[in-house]
Amino acid sequence: MKISIAQVISHADLEKNLRSMEQFISTSKQAGAEIVIFPEMAYFSGKKPDWKPVTAQFKEITGQFCELAKKYSVALIPGTVREPSPNPDKFFNTLLFIDEKGTVLTQYRKLFLYKANLTDRSYDETEYSTEGCEIVTVSWHGITWGLAICFDLRFPELFRSLKKRGAQVVVLPSAFTVPTGQAHWEVLIRARAIENQLFFVAPGLTGISGDGSAKYGHSIAVSPWGNVIENLGDSENTKSIEIDLSEISTAESKVPAWNCRREELFKIS
Repeated sequence: MKISIAQVISHADLEKNLRSMEQFISTSKQAGAEIVIFPEMAYFSGKKPDWKPVTAQFKEITGQFCELAKKYSVALIPGTVREPSPNPDKFFNTLLFIDEKGTVLTQYRKLFLYKANLTDRSYDETEYSTEGCEIVTVSWHGITWGLAICFDLRFPELFRSLKKRGAQVVVLPSAFTVPTGQAHWEVLIRARAIENQLFFVAPGLTGISGDGSAKYGHSIAVSPWGNVIENLGDSENTKSIEIDLSEISTAESKVPAWNCRREELFKIS
């Protein structure tokens, strides 16, 4: 399976971002990618007055992504999209999985909402986002994909559940801040990959986003043994990687940790 990881800067300009994303998709397709994966909020970032009208366009924007997938005959995870929630002042942070025919196979709403007090600013996603309530996997081209978003990374119970549901590749589109990215990004991703013995593909925003915050970048892919397959640094870029699912069984045979778990003590849903 050839996977393209797209690392982008997200601006407060929807059309500019969509044009840039299409160029990344085209380039990835030319390089032989079967699926292209973007970071969290790749399509738009901005402050509340900016994102409210964009949220109202959820169906139309989803349709545009479906058309792009169909046009280039490539599966697409376009990062996350703001989906209207029952609270008109909030949105679901929603991850779409679109196949190469332009069909939305599934969607995942971010479970864990970001809170942090950093040197430059404080963050609290609960002020404008509604949490999801469903763990999501999807089968495509013989692979079971587990879906997660950014701050979810800090909650290992989610990835144990994805593993139990058969996930072989976890996709984690993100928009990590620079301070938390420098401290925790790679070490947490490698830990989640190692402890669950599966692949991680984690594209991240880079540069200064449309809301004025600096993003860490360093989009990364990690093997079930914890090896870094690719790291994109901090510039806008796209890289394609090849994954071999046999690496999962190889890791499991070396250290059969999953078979040693104590589910009678630690329940996994």
